[in-house]
Amino acid sequence: MQAGIGYEIFPDRFFSFCQKKGTRDWHSELPSPQDFKEGKYKYGTVFYGGDINGISSKLEYIAELSVDFIYLTPIFSSPSNHRYDCSDYFTIDPMLGTEKDLKKLCSTAMENKIRIVLDIALNHVGDSHQWFIKATKGLKEKEFFRQINGSFTFWSNSKNLPELALENPELIDLLWRSEHSAMNKWMKAGISDWRLDCAYELGEEILRDIHKNIAHTQDHKIYAEAWTYPKKWLSNGYTHGIMNYYFKNIIDDFLNNTLDATQTGEILSYTIKDCTEEKLFPCWNILSTHDTPRIKNQYEDLWKLAVVMQFTLPGSPLIYYGEEIGMTGENDPYCRQPMRWELTEKENKTFDFYLNIIKLFKGSPALREGKFTRVFSNNQNILAYSRSTSKIDEYRLIVINPTHKDQEFTAYTTESFLMNRAQMQDIFSQERYTIVCSSIKGTIDPGSFLILQPLIDGTYTPYKRLINSNY
Repeated sequence: MQAGIGYEIFPDRFFSFCQKKGTRDWHSELPSPQDFKEGKYKYGTVFYGGDINGISSKLEYIAELSVDFIYLTPIFSSPSNHRYDCSDYFTIDPMLGTEKDLKKLCSTAMENKIRIVLDIALNHVGDSHQWFIKATKGLKEKEFFRQINGSFTFWSNSKNLPELALENPELIDLLWRSEHSAMNKWMKAGISDWRLDCAYELGEEILRDIHKNIAHTQDHKIYAEAWTYPKKWLSNGYTHGIMNYYFKNIIDDFLNNTLDATQTGEILSYTIKDCTEEKLFPCWNILSTHDTPRIKNQYEDLWKLAVVMQFTLPGSPLIYYGEEIGMTGENDPYCRQPMRWELTEKENKTFDFYLNIIKLFKGSPALREGKFTRVFSNNQNILAYSRSTSKIDEYRLIVINPTHKDQEFTAYTTESFLMNRAQMQDIFSQERYTIVCSSIKGTIDPGSFLILQPLIDGTYTPYKRLINSNY
């Protein structure tokens, strides 16, 4: 399986096709923390009016990013803008649109070879859900909800998020197992894949049952929200992939100087060997999401290094809407500001950088499906690793300097077919480096990166029988 590129959309904040239905002007900032604290605004009730048709109308823009899938946070009926407090799994929130609108989005996306991944929270619903209202009245739906000593339990002790009793056979049939279940309904409407919210709380048996009942139907995949070490989620038939917060945490600590380059290389090398590249390719390499500060807030002047790691480590890079145009924002809800479309209408260096790194990823079999190898360096401040296939011209060497000083380095690769005295060239700067006995020596600027490839040009090349072999 190859890695692909994903694009996360928070529907209320992407684009409003039907204008003037939100509670706040699109071009206005979110209320201040003080406003929320003083109760002038209630969390989750500020709406900007983004909708499904708005996403459809921007598919040409998304396609320009060479995206393979779009991940939508929940779209089911709900009283909140984030919609993780579902009030009906079988209906789309009217503020977002209709089933017809969703079918159109899925169909148009498929024409552009883009899969739609829909988010679903199965662990809990909102307290406005009819099931819960009936449960509080002692009706049979009471058995749909998790209880301890006769009292309902609530996700993270939030009293508006009652937890579901997912061991209940009738509830299981309603959610995923039967032909007329909620998940089957939306797959019939055109949804390709699912992201399971709070997957780490669903448990092994439930995840296996969802995987068994959903994945076998045509070509549907399951991705899990799991803020943990990836291996067990990928090796026990639970999911096809996870949101790889584990890699994000390593990138965070490396760029924040909590981990040095040697430690980072060791952890990455062990993790990738332990989990295997093949299992990691479908996992989403994330840097920011609707739950975290945006990239430029987290990494500041080292944000490009984070993006390079996101696109060059095994996995499928997930772009959070607006990252590609340089949007900023701190923790939720400020990482969920409306998309700033005006930034797409003028020269934008961040956008240019993303287009270049995407082009590199799309054009590189080594990055999409190649082997990861740690590369040793004589400089402990430098992180170096390679991605490779059986073809030497597809070899890529990544070198990263997170420090604020120039760093001299020698990178000792284990690639036997890097020819002595031949050269490697940085894909971005075009700077050249000479290979000496499979090692590369050079100087790297502060807070910068190199992505090197073998330089194969001219009439003479020592690689002539490696790249054009008939054997």
